[in-house]
Amino acid sequence: MAKSEKKFEEELKDLEAIVARIDSGELSLEESIGAFERGVALIKSLTQKLEEVEKKVELLVKNSQGQLATTNLQGRSGAKDDEDIPF
Repeated sequence: MAKSEKKFEEELKDLEAIVARIDSGELSLEESIGAFERGVALIKSLTQKLEEVEKKVELLVKNSQGQLATTNLQGRSGAKDDEDIPF
């Protein structure tokens, strides 16, 4: 991750601030359009970051022998038996 790239939480706060400014009605039409464009860019960036994190998430599960093992979150999509899910 580049140093100049903002963290997820920072981008989310920026997006919330943009939404608040647009909702307040204090912006001109041109400013509103610019804020909207920035908001759309932030949403794309936030979505990409969430997708990257989702790929890295691992769940701790018990295998058929009762041993703890890790598996990719994506690997769980085809699971048929809920018994090995710890929550």
